[in-house]
Amino acid sequence: MSQIAENYKRVDTVTPDKLFPGHDALRLDATQSLAGSTQVLHFDGRPPVSYSFEEKIVRWTSEPATNVAYPIGEAAYEAIEVQQGLLAATINHLESNSNDLIIFDLLRRRALVVHTVMVGGSSTIAERSVILEAGIGGGIGERFERTTELVGKRIHWSYGPSHFFEHIYIEPELYCWHGITGPEAGMGAVEPTSARKIAEKLYLFSWSDRGTPFNGALIIDLNGKPKSAGRLVGWDPEKRTISQVIVGATGLLVNETKYDHSLI
Repeated sequence: MSQIAENYKRVDTVTPDKLFPGHDALRLDATQSLAGSTQVLHFDGRPPVSYSFEEKIVRWTSEPATNVAYPIGEAAYEAIEVQQGLLAATINHLESNSNDLIIFDLLRRRALVVHTVMVGGSSTIAERSVILEAGIGGGIGERFERTTELVGKRIHWSYGPSHFFEHIYIEPELYCWHGITGPEAGMGAVEPTSARKIAEKLYLFSWSDRGTPFNGALIIDLNGKPKSAGRLVGWDPEKRTISQVIVGATGLLVNETKYDHSLI
C-alpha cells in the first residue's frame, strides 16, 4: 500500500468534538457595537424579522408568525467588527438545530444571512444551508453580487498552531481543500461553495461538506495579507445537537492561476 493511501482519512471520521477545538485560536475579539440596537431585516418573499440586540442576547420577532420557522425567540450571539460599519453576528439556535451568520452592512443598509439547519431523517442527519439578502429598515437596494474573484487563488490558511489548510478556489461554486496540520491532516475533498462580494477584496465564502453534516461561512479579506473570520457548524452525533465554533485565520496567497477564457 502506498504511503498516501496509508495516510488518507475519510472526511466523515472527524466529528466536531475533534475538529473544532483549537480552531478559535485566532478568532477576533467580540464587539458590543450592536448592543442596544434593533435591526429590522426586510427579505424578498418573506416577512421582515426584527432583531433586538443586548450585550450577549438577541431577541427576534416576525409577523405573520406562520410564515417563518421560528417567529419569536431569543438566543446568545457574538458579533465581530469586520470594517467600520460592517459587522457580523453569529446566532446559534440550539432549540431548532440551526445557525445564522448575519452580515450587517450598516452604511449601505443591507444584510446577508447564511442560514444553516440540521435536518433529521429516519436514520441520518443532513445539513441544509441557504443564503438570504435583506434590506435594513426597508426593501433591498444594493445587492451582494455573486463573484468569481476568488477563482484561481491558492491560499494556505492557519487557524492557529493546530490547524493548517490549503484552499484552491477552482470554480465559482467549487473549491478544493487539503488538511496539512491538525485533525484533518491527510484529508481533503472538493466541496460546493457560494461566494458573494461584500466590498473591495472582501467576500462572504460559504461551503458545505459532502461527507458529513457541516457548513462553513467565512468573511475573507484580501486587502493586504489574507485573513478570514466567521463560523463553522456541524452535527455532534454524541450530544445529538448542532455544534458551533467561531473562528479566525491568517493566510498566505501561494499563487494564482489566471484563466484565458478565450482559449476555452
